[in-house]
Amino acid sequence: MPGRTTQVTQIETPSRTATLPPNAAAVRGHLQSIVESPAFKGSRRGQAFLRYIVDKALHGEVEALKERVLGVELFGRPASYDTSEDAIVRVTASDLRRRLHQFYAETATDDTVRIELPSGSYIPEFRTIERPALPIEVPHPPPELPSAEPPVESRRSLARRASIFAGVILSVVGAAMIWGDRLSGSSYSPAKYQPWATLLQPGHNTRIVFCDPDISLVQHLLGFRMTLSDYANRRYWPTGSKLTPETQKMLAALRGTKVAFVDSTIALHISSLAATAGHGVKTHPARGLQLLDFKTDDNFILLGSPRSNPWLALFSDKLDFQFDYDVATNQEIVVNRRPLRGEQSRYLPTAQGGGTGQAYAVLAFASNPGQQGNVMLLAGTSAEATEAAGNLATNVELLARTLKAHDIDASRGPQHFEILLRVSTMAGTPNTFEVIACHRIDR
Repeated sequence: MPGRTTQVTQIETPSRTATLPPNAAAVRGHLQSIVESPAFKGSRRGQAFLRYIVDKALHGEVEALKERVLGVELFGRPASYDTSEDAIVRVTASDLRRRLHQFYAETATDDTVRIELPSGSYIPEFRTIERPALPIEVPHPPPELPSAEPPVESRRSLARRASIFAGVILSVVGAAMIWGDRLSGSSYSPAKYQPWATLLQPGHNTRIVFCDPDISLVQHLLGFRMTLSDYANRRYWPTGSKLTPETQKMLAALRGTKVAFVDSTIALHISSLAATAGHGVKTHPARGLQLLDFKTDDNFILLGSPRSNPWLALFSDKLDFQFDYDVATNQEIVVNRRPLRGEQSRYLPTAQGGGTGQAYAVLAFASNPGQQGNVMLLAGTSAEATEAAGNLATNVELLARTLKAHDIDASRGPQHFEILLRVSTMAGTPNTFEVIACHRIDR
């Protein structure tokens, strides 16, 4: 199988400077609507944080929007406090991003401005939209499942869980309709550039498969590795294990209905791409699928590493970059089955548990064996790495230029490939990433 690697392509996140709107009064009015919305109800900290950073940005005082300054000015921390140990600013910013996503997914507004807080930055961005968003009614984001429930489920419980997952999906689709305008003006249309021209082609359903955070937790707690066979046959922990009643009760509560925040964000961006191409997407929790579901001509987008989404193992034989679990370091690593010049055979992340360091991700586009459809795999050694893979995949122009740098013309017919990313994370947020290898998939 021919392959190619070239000089490392460094891809920096955009510089964080405030995008000032033409009408600051419109921003302030929109800000008031946000902080008074149900999404921010009961979160005085979130309201104060958003008001502060918007006010500073509108006055051009972006130098004040740094973690330490925010910690001192907003949360009363001493000027010498250790930001690596006290994550109050990062946690609040993360919660703020979630609430902003909820607001724009749930709220119909005639305002012509949007306020966003990019990942990895405390400087808000103000964007002008050309038309008001259409009214979209969606339920609130799902509450966390209780820590433990009895294994026997009532019909009411099943209905409630179904509505929870539906709420997430409707929120994603609703927000995608609102945000789709951002992509419509780009010359790099997803309908014309690969792999989206194939994944979003008419006549084929496109399915996004969310990872299963619960199954990753079960493996960690019980110290075993889940096989695809066991997962497909719904054997979610080793048979014959001597588990205490408390452990059994806890495991029974981990039903695979949770949706990782990273997955919902990636699905939002994919839905926006699909909307500009006049296409729709369907979403599924990994545990809600069976093997026969993949024996169709649909296109699939799988999110998460094999440890959290065992369905990736269906396509691992096609890939050179595969995930393995390193027992010594207790973490996932990437194994390169066919190292080319300048490449390593193993890539070990240094960032663990949402920390600062390096992680790795794989973005792959391959055929579905025995079917007419195709699959995209977005998987990382951490959630932050998966997010970086999603960022590259949904930036049509950046992905097209990255492929061109490796002699793959994204404006032509489908050409299967796999990209390995090295992701620099800082305090649990992807900061920069670089393409360190790109292989063609011809088998």
